[in-house]
Amino acid sequence: MDRPNLKMTLRECLERFPHLKESLYRLIEECIYCEGFKDETLEEVFKAHRLEPEKALEELLKEPKT
Repeated sequence: MDRPNLKMTLRECLERFPHLKESLYRLIEECIYCEGFKDETLEEVFKAHRLEPEKALEELLKEPKT
């Protein structure tokens, strides 16, 4: 199984990695439900939330898989 990356859209990430939904919610809160953000790359979404994209992705990937 591949891993999320900063170039995939939020929509792709949620579709391909549904187990990360809670982790994404912790990072960007209710914006995971916003249609306006779903077609933005994870990099842009993280930047919009004043998160360092690389660090936010690391945080997302270290969450335990359920």
